Amino acid sequence: STLLQPLAAMRNDSILPASINPVSSATPSAPYPMRPFVSVALASASTNLLITAISFYTVHRFGWNLRQNFLLATGQGFFYVGGALLAHPISERVGRRVAVGWVYVAMGILALAAFILRTHPAFVTAMLLLYCFVSTIGWPMIESLVSTDVDSATLSRRVGMYNLVWSALGVVMLAIDGTLIANWPAGIFLLPVMFHGISAIIMLARPTHGKNRAGKRESFPASVPEVVASIPVSHLSPEPELLRVRTLALWLSRVALPATYVVIFSLMALMPLLPVVKQLPTSAQTLVGGTWMTTRLLAFVVLGLTTWWHTRPRLLALAAAVMLVSFVGVTVRPSDILGHGSTAIDLTAMLAAQLALGAALGMIYSASLYFGMVLSDGSTEHGGYHEALIGIGCILGSSSGALAQTLRPGQAYAGVIAVGSVIFISVLAVGVTAIIGNRRRADIGLPAAPSKSFTQSADNI
Repeated sequence: STLLQPLAAMRNDSILPASINPVSSATPSAPYPMRPFVSVALASASTNLLITAISFYTVHRFGWNLRQNFLLATGQGFFYVGGALLAHPISERVGRRVAVGWVYVAMGILALAAFILRTHPAFVTAMLLLYCFVSTIGWPMIESLVSTDVDSATLSRRVGMYNLVWSALGVVMLAIDGTLIANWPAGIFLLPVMFHGISAIIMLARPTHGKNRAGKRESFPASVPEVVASIPVSHLSPEPELLRVRTLALWLSRVALPATYVVIFSLMALMPLLPVVKQLPTSAQTLVGGTWMTTRLLAFVVLGLTTWWHTRPRLLALAAAVMLVSFVGVTVRPSDILGHGSTAIDLTAMLAAQLALGAALGMIYSASLYFGMVLSDGSTEHGGYHEALIGIGCILGSSSGALAQTLRPGQAYAGVIAVGSVIFISVLAVGVTAIIGNRRRADIGLPAAPSKSFTQSADNI
């Protein structure tokens, strides 16, 4: 059933409604689709080098300041949104698996071009922006491939495994990023070239499924209608308790998710230039700066193994509040508040704040992806919205930091205050959303499942 997903995605409204996915009759025990998961691992390794942690490279190799890092992150955000919104129409035209394969080909070419002209910052910047744009075309399709053909319980495990794979590679790559910059800076580009080449081969290789009576492997049917006609149809089945708070879950996830990427992109732009980090060797800077990724990974493990949070969307409000406090703890030294202190205390406080930050980020990301996918039948279209919200968060945080650095050049705390203000407003919006959701549920008498008119506005976002 897993290998039927790519061709099943090549449907249009005349073939199958967008809210229905072809599935096998054994969805509860459906195996993990290995192609997408291997591709997720390799793509995450590459994008962590060329998107998430690229600020360390630009600071050490190009001598960039904080304003330039913020501007790069802002540009990445705009390209991120554009790529994400193209994912659904592209997948509808050529199919998810094939489209993802060619996305990886393009990403490899862009990384190679950046390597060839790596001594020209302007050209490298252009390649990095295009790389970000192309990468976000692929992520929604991968999320859809991972999320379809299963019931809600299996979906939770798949989403957990998906989050575990990409975040684990993020931890590894950020940990070695500083060593690469110090000893093999070309590896920042060449490793992604190799990883994307492998991913492209994996995704573009012709799939087969099942065996015929003669024991020979069978290839896919020639047309999409043949696929659709030959397999049963089912829906993901969200928990009844989640359906009762469907609109609240969707709105909270869509308000909280951008806030997490206000934090992530802004923090990674800030990290190489924070006083606590600047005094460390290059090889240790990315290791220390990526501590939050470790607890985010642990959060993904715990949430992937449990289901208690599936029906508690208000946990996003609590996680958002923890995220705000943790951001302040990471970026503001105790010695700056108290007027005295030591490097050891400042570093310890920063690491502790990162531990709490990672847990909050993991909670929000996991819940947002799960709520969206289970309530949209794992559609590529929703995956596109999910990634577009990430880009919006990147734009809001990084642009505010860039503006602050333009007005107060050289003052890192001006950027911290600006980004912190955006995070505060975002957290406030999450809290207001939770309160409004409670009131609306009270007004309608807590129905077993909301009416279409009640949920339509949220479902269409």
